[in-house]
Amino acid sequence: MAVLELAQAAPLLQQEYQEGRLIPFLGAGFSKPLNLPDWSELIAVMAEPLGFEPELFKQHGSSEQLAEFFAVAHPNNFERLVYGMARKFNSDEASELRRTSPTHKALTHLDRWHTIYTTNFDWHIEHALRDAGRKVSVLSSFVDFQDKKEAGACDVIKFHGTLEMRNTIILTESGFFGRMALEDAADQRLRADLLSHSFLFIGYSFSDLNIRYIWYRMHQLRQRSQVGSQVPLKPRKCFFATHGSGPVQPALLEQWNVDVIQLDPTDKTASVAELLKCIGA
Repeated sequence: MAVLELAQAAPLLQQEYQEGRLIPFLGAGFSKPLNLPDWSELIAVMAEPLGFEPELFKQHGSSEQLAEFFAVAHPNNFERLVYGMARKFNSDEASELRRTSPTHKALTHLDRWHTIYTTNFDWHIEHALRDAGRKVSVLSSFVDFQDKKEAGACDVIKFHGTLEMRNTIILTESGFFGRMALEDAADQRLRADLLSHSFLFIGYSFSDLNIRYIWYRMHQLRQRSQVGSQVPLKPRKCFFATHGSGPVQPALLEQWNVDVIQLDPTDKTASVAELLKCIGA
């Protein structure tokens, strides 16, 4: 069971980064400094037009199931929800916070990263890179992967879609079920990257079933890549940054070849920024 303190993880991550073999995979927690709406706030937005009290609505299913119920209640509901999300997630206030966000600033200093995966819908990762003068290609649909890419651009792969293209958003239960085969364009890119890269997951919780499924499938894909090999190679590690591990989750993740990095929980934003700074040191 591998639980690493930052001092132990830093040289491992630095080596992977210097070799160009480390790819970040960023979740909602990464954007905490921007005060973006969380699932509780989105559920409250959905509850009101359906005639529910938000706290009561939460009792009727998971977040994805409630989003599904909201979407099927009226043909225009999902479009209205995504429009409202875009206004809040990509607001001027959030953009101002992004420009001073320790996590986003630290991310942009790592100029050896030419691929970034994220399940975040908002535009702040790609805009943070542009703020720092980086070229960016945002990839969320099949067409995006087919289009000509600007030389030297960093690929920001929006794994669950982007608010800029509402038909790409994965928010409802059926949307997540549809992605479980991992056969879309972003999934094909992930398969290729898995063969030669390690991944660093930041901004997720142990209870996030969607990212846990991705870990599981990534492990399966790596195992399948070994089939028929006369000299089986040790699969590359994945790393998961957390602010509280405990004994159970690291043991479960070890079977998927994921090492847990324990960060300082007293200031979560600062500890994530410190992690990123250590990688480029």
